[in-house]
Amino acid sequence: MENNKTSKITIESPLEGEWKFLCPPGHHPNAFDFVKTSSNRKSYHKKRRIQYLFGRIDSSEYYCWGEPIMSPVDGKVIRSCDGWKDNTYTNFWRSISLWYNATFKFRPRQKNGRLDIRPNVGNHVMIETNDGYIVFVAHLKNGSILVKEGQEVKVGENIGVVGNSGNSTAPHLHINLFDQMEDPYKAKVLPFVFKRYETLNINNVWEKNKSSVHVVGSFVKFDS
Repeated sequence: MENNKTSKITIESPLEGEWKFLCPPGHHPNAFDFVKTSSNRKSYHKKRRIQYLFGRIDSSEYYCWGEPIMSPVDGKVIRSCDGWKDNTYTNFWRSISLWYNATFKFRPRQKNGRLDIRPNVGNHVMIETNDGYIVFVAHLKNGSILVKEGQEVKVGENIGVVGNSGNSTAPHLHINLFDQMEDPYKAKVLPFVFKRYETLNINNVWEKNKSSVHVVGSFVKFDS
């Protein structure tokens, strides 16, 4: 699956190192997830796969758990929402339930005069750029967010770490761009690309890419 939409918005990566690039069922086509894998690129966690089907796997056993997240843009933090507990474990049936709730049942409620979307997206940060679009990163680890609303941030500044909060089926980082957040119900998800990264080709060789949209399911590597 490949997103062929053109985009004029280019941002830096919020992550470092090697990640798998995903756009699961139920996601907007311009909203993406990133997960880390084992050295052989066959597993997202350190346990046997049968434990995911018939037992449980602690969130801390996932390779991306606690990985640092950086601001991919210069801008102002307009949302910094922490305090939502992480899902402490995963298994197949719990994942199905969480995915269903997130995709079909979630309805945000008002809290302190604005929508509280933490039950769905968990702990999250929104950064508004000078160009007016908003970068949204979600499912951060509870208590890890390092920035406050109204704070100016620069590219590469640490904003938190990867967690498993909200209706998250496993530890990962979610990212997408919005056109505005004054009226969340009318907010549009915008297409975007990452400025530079490498992609693992079919010959297991890393190829440099620049300002392009990569194939969903591919392995990508960001400069450290």
